[in-house]
Amino acid sequence: MTVKDWIYLAMTIGGYLVAVIAGLYAKNKTKINKSTAAGKAMDVVGQLATYAVHEADRVDMSNDSKRQYAVEVVTQGLSWLGVKGVTPIIVKGAVEDAVNAMHLANSQQAVAETKEVTNGK
Repeated sequence: MTVKDWIYLAMTIGGYLVAVIAGLYAKNKTKINKSTAAGKAMDVVGQLATYAVHEADRVDMSNDSKRQYAVEVVTQGLSWLGVKGVTPIIVKGAVEDAVNAMHLANSQQAVAETKEVTNGK
């Protein structure tokens, strides 16, 4: 075989390899798109929960009422955005995560302020 034949053979094998990869992608495309869409939906739920929890924190209610208010706000926001398939358990979990993150951020801010006060003296 000549060098030219080896080049043609390599190009043919490469073409088949590309076709196989494209076929596998086309076969699994719906799974890939579904996973990507689910990730985007979870990001939206998390952002809405963060906004709702911070807004509920400003309202003068009990903690349980604030959580319920935040869940309602997130559910309504998802409805307005047209995001479907998010269960109430996911919404409640996102609200709880946002509450915990807010409490953690507030406690870290309090520690930082305390350090500033003690270092300033």
